[in-house]
Amino acid sequence: MTLHISVPPRIRAGEPVAVTLSVTNHGTKPLTLYLKGRPVAFDVIVRRKHGPVVWRRLSGKTIAMVLRVETVPPGGSLRFEEVWSQRTQAGAPVEPGDYTVTGELPTDGPEPLRSAAAPLRIDP
Repeated sequence: MTLHISVPPRIRAGEPVAVTLSVTNHGTKPLTLYLKGRPVAFDVIVRRKHGPVVWRRLSGKTIAMVLRVETVPPGGSLRFEEVWSQRTQAGAPVEPGDYTVTGELPTDGPEPLRSAAAPLRIDP
């Protein structure tokens, strides 16, 4: 199983950033996931490259502690989509520069599933 986050590698300042988080079952048997929230909660974390978090999708939100069971067939995927407006958690526009974007999927385990960081360059 892999958790992968996808963003465009470059985008102009102020343009919406399409973010896709996907869970793929690379095994030969169905994969059962116990996911939190209704609808399923997933997080997107945007950081300045080598710097602080500037935005989190779930920051300040309450996640329903309801478990949702999802079965992913062999070779299948679950996809979650979000659009980031290039604004900080406080609502200010972010500066052009290099960022990383990471995805998290809360499950019934003690830690969420985490993706590797994807690079994002915001051009002036």
